[in-house]
Amino acid sequence: MKKLLGTLFLIIVLSETFLTSKVFAEATFVDSFDVSSQEIIPLGLAFNTDGTKMFVAGGNGDDVNEYTLSTGFDISTASFVDSFDVSSEDLYPSGLTFNNDGTKMFVLGSIGDDVNEYTLSTGFDVSTASFVDSFDVSSQETTPSGLDFNNDGTKMFVVGGNGDDVNEYKLSTGFDVSTASFVDSFDLSSQDAFPTGIDFNTDGTKMFVVGYYGKDVNEYKLSTGFDVSTAVFVDSYDVSSEDDKPREVAFNTDGTKMFVLETNDDKVSEYTLSCAYGVTSSSTCDDPSTIKEVRGLIDAQIETAKNFAKDSSASAFKRLSILRAEKHDGSTSQNIDINFQNLALAQLADVMPVSTSGKLNPLQKIIPDDWATWSEGSVSFGKIGETNLSSAQDMTSLGISIGADKKVNENKLLGVVLRVGNNDVDVGTYGSSVDTNAISLSLYGSNSLNEDQFLDHIIGVSLLNSDIVRKNSGNTNTQTGDRDGKQIFSSLKFSREFEYNDMNITPKGRMDGSFTHLNAYTEIGNEAIKYNDQDIVSLMTSLGMMIDGDISLENSIVKSRVNLEYGKDFASSSKVVTRYTSDSYTTYSYQANKQDRDILTAGFGFDFTHIQGLTISADYQKQKIISEGSIDTLLLAASFVSKRETEYAMTLEGTDDFAVGLNVAKNINGFNFTIESNYTLMSEIPEYGGNLKISSKF
Repeated sequence: MKKLLGTLFLIIVLSETFLTSKVFAEATFVDSFDVSSQEIIPLGLAFNTDGTKMFVAGGNGDDVNEYTLSTGFDISTASFVDSFDVSSEDLYPSGLTFNNDGTKMFVLGSIGDDVNEYTLSTGFDVSTASFVDSFDVSSQETTPSGLDFNNDGTKMFVVGGNGDDVNEYKLSTGFDVSTASFVDSFDLSSQDAFPTGIDFNTDGTKMFVVGYYGKDVNEYKLSTGFDVSTAVFVDSYDVSSEDDKPREVAFNTDGTKMFVLETNDDKVSEYTLSCAYGVTSSSTCDDPSTIKEVRGLIDAQIETAKNFAKDSSASAFKRLSILRAEKHDGSTSQNIDINFQNLALAQLADVMPVSTSGKLNPLQKIIPDDWATWSEGSVSFGKIGETNLSSAQDMTSLGISIGADKKVNENKLLGVVLRVGNNDVDVGTYGSSVDTNAISLSLYGSNSLNEDQFLDHIIGVSLLNSDIVRKNSGNTNTQTGDRDGKQIFSSLKFSREFEYNDMNITPKGRMDGSFTHLNAYTEIGNEAIKYNDQDIVSLMTSLGMMIDGDISLENSIVKSRVNLEYGKDFASSSKVVTRYTSDSYTTYSYQANKQDRDILTAGFGFDFTHIQGLTISADYQKQKIISEGSIDTLLLAASFVSKRETEYAMTLEGTDDFAVGLNVAKNINGFNFTIESNYTLMSEIPEYGGNLKISSKF
């Protein structure tokens, strides 16, 4: 019986240890930086957003000392820059923090028992600081020693050694201490009788308080972010082996590094954390969706999938609009020879060489003569701004569409289009990115309901492959992954034309829908995250108007157009499920991309056609996503087939440094002569070159 009980006890212990444990290794000491040359009683610590600047306030010099770090959040690269005297406001500054862009600095005064506010004309440059105002906290704390704000500055927190608590204040105007009023306090005396420093994780669901007497960092969990009344003690982490008299704690942007200011040896100690804000042995890693880089990468993948489906439809709709302008005569063929550094796009470009056959589009080699062919290239670039939850996204998208269509009868046209694209999204400021190659095949058509009413329709499928890189602040810890996906999409557009003088006015309504399935993938690297299969549903409607008209010149025609559109992304959703690879039993999930979005689009363009065979087409479009950001798109197409059997094609190439060029091809007695030239557009040091190719078939 005793043996059986012993076995059961062992099983229970093992189960608790390996099955239900959420233990992630404690903080690990890395290095320290001595500040004694500037301050021998360091009390306050802060960093700028990317960790390239560090600030230390002290009670001996009565100033704020500024340091630069050549590598963000790596204190071994720190060097002193300058200091700012605060003695006119307080002779013992004990806490320090900034607003988000560094244009406001807040210094806690231990003698005046107040929070002193300064403005900085240059963000995070203390030499440009000037005093504004102060807020008295003596009614709550007469030995204030630690200061922090929530993300938008509408809450302020002060800890102190007299009340042994953290005091919460609300500010009616963010980061304006003159609007502060006391709300509540949370007692810390059970953990330490002299709390001296305070910091939070990104969403305020974790609070960290330095215990001066306990020589530790105490962790608390808040069921409501930044509401200290909901705080519950979790555990503490002993720093006495490195920091005998700890005063302040700070974290890097993603919580993978912790910094402790120590006032005995006058130093800043750096620690690494195995996962974001995982300080103590009882810490659980943050929900990945609360990590801004992770959220930004997820958002980037969702937007990439949605945009590729929309771009695939847009190229076919553009073709139908041009044909309609040409009264469906089937004679319009837009051609553009586009070369890309990206392998997938380059492979497509390789099958689209300039030739003397007069057929730039490879589909012309395999389709019947009664089908018209076309091709188009596009470049899009845009930015989605940073939020409290997600990092900013800088997007660049390149694409080629090649298609063919046939007029079935006077009221019906059918076609097929192949699109290959590359979308590169830079996320945040540390080097995270999503690089996606995609290919789609679509069937499209147009039905004339009567002479001036049209119904355009598209249905297609896509394959996507993304290379994903996640980098934490300070360029430490890099996680990489590869993710595949597949997609089905459809679009429907109704339009009606009205003629007014020499213009056509076309009101239109459009609906776009797509369903994307992204396969599960697991990151490679420290703090790696596994992402489950993910489905992305998108439904968008839009209303708009296009105005176009013809200008006839002596030997050419210019067709100009203006497009205005309002769109509503009203039924988009995607459930994201993740877990850390170090914990197989805890999963995290949230609904991404759930909010409705209003999108305004404005664009203009033209088609220039010369009697000698030159065709140039260009369109510019700006899409404004309300409260998020904007996307700019440039579409270019050009071709020229001369009567002397010499063919010219404009080229557009590149990923980061775009280049334009001109290719000239001519067949002489069975030999193909091709001259290629190019010139970079966006490089700091422009590059140009030329090639001569001679070939023949035997």
